[in-house]
Amino acid sequence: MWSIHRNPRIWENPLEFRPERFLNDLDNSNYYGNDFRFMPFGSGRRKCPGIPLAEKLLFFILASLLHSFEWRLPYGTVLDMSGKFGIVMKKKKSVLLIPTPRLTNLEINC
Repeated sequence: MWSIHRNPRIWENPLEFRPERFLNDLDNSNYYGNDFRFMPFGSGRRKCPGIPLAEKLLFFILASLLHSFEWRLPYGTVLDMSGKFGIVMKKKKSVLLIPTPRLTNLEINC
């Protein structure tokens, strides 16, 4: 999975964190396991059954966090995108971000 998502024949600068690369090809994106360039949910019989729920929840939660806070790295810190190999891909060094409330009366409604 790691090598598929970082194939230099498919992705320009595959080891560089550039989420905007997915915006240009948004209409042709297919992460249901049919396009083998990008398979975050697996494919075939072992495909994740919760894809529709994950799509809706991820969008809502991420949008809420981005809307409510300004996110930044601690002063003098450089973002390290190197990974640690194992059963799952982890970051070598954890990312620490500092959230600053963007809204004046930030309330969490559940």
